[in-house]
Amino acid sequence: MDTKNKARIIDIALQAGVGTATVDRVLNGRPGVRQKTIDRVLDAARQLEKAPARPAVIPSIAAGMSVDVIIAGNAGFANDILARALRRLGEQHGLQLRTNYPQRMNPLALVDALEQSLERGSSGLIVQPLEHPAVREAIGRFIRQGIPVVSILTDLPDMETLGYSGLDNRAAGRTAGLLMGRLIGGKGQVAVFWGGQLYRSHEEREMGFRTVLRDEYPALSLREVVQGQDDPEKNYRAAKQLLATQKDLRGIYCIGGGNRGIEKAMLESGRKDEIVYIAQNLTALTRQCLLSGVMDAVVHQDMVRVADSALTAVINCSVGRPVAIERVPVEIIMRENLR
Repeated sequence: MDTKNKARIIDIALQAGVGTATVDRVLNGRPGVRQKTIDRVLDAARQLEKAPARPAVIPSIAAGMSVDVIIAGNAGFANDILARALRRLGEQHGLQLRTNYPQRMNPLALVDALEQSLERGSSGLIVQPLEHPAVREAIGRFIRQGIPVVSILTDLPDMETLGYSGLDNRAAGRTAGLLMGRLIGGKGQVAVFWGGQLYRSHEEREMGFRTVLRDEYPALSLREVVQGQDDPEKNYRAAKQLLATQKDLRGIYCIGGGNRGIEKAMLESGRKDEIVYIAQNLTALTRQCLLSGVMDAVVHQDMVRVADSALTAVINCSVGRPVAIERVPVEIIMRENLR
């Protein structure tokens, strides 16, 4: 269907009530979009094709909106990619995007950032939450004031938000577990590095990973989880000790950030060819690790799609359109299918 002379992707997105990334995937026949959404996008494109002239993208749809984005600071390259995507999409929609980066894994810093946003007035909130009562209470104040809230990267169950933008984290962990078991193909120990229990997403990934290893690969023994707080230096020290002392270590799964530290320890140990190393999210660093052979696989979520889904939900809610946030597919990326 040729709509380029009448409707841009953003025209179709506004007509269908979905994000621009979703429209792009549908029009180019790429997978990962539900059939119901595909039908809605194609129907919007057909309607616009019949229009006598290209519809104007009305600036007032997002004009005057001030959307607060609060995501963890210094949390790694994946969060940097997410922040850039949100800024770019905010500019495309013509809204004011106010971004705050509180200290990672610090509930009080996150609460302070939330309170600042609420005090100056907000049209919507996109937040990477921590599982902590004070954080839930602070986010609850946005909800009680009728301000639309979307949780991003990690879910906030049992709260009346618009929804969650990100992947199914338990499925991501199960995917990593299946990859780990198949790639090792024998017995040994496996280590898991995570940011900490304050990220529900990390708990869900660890749960899925552990379940698959327990049920399908009982010859693999999962060590106690390493709480590196997504910090490269902490991960480096822990990985260095593990690699030096645990001769039957056969696998490492990094659930969150801090991959630079693990990569450094792997290279220094001389054991990179005997350890299966799996990480989350394709970034400049994990790409290089895959190319060099240090890392075997990445369980990936498309940060542009995460950003687009979250921002579209806030805008749609504000203008009275239906809100539908779809989970981002779990992708497996290895050296041979790098893009």
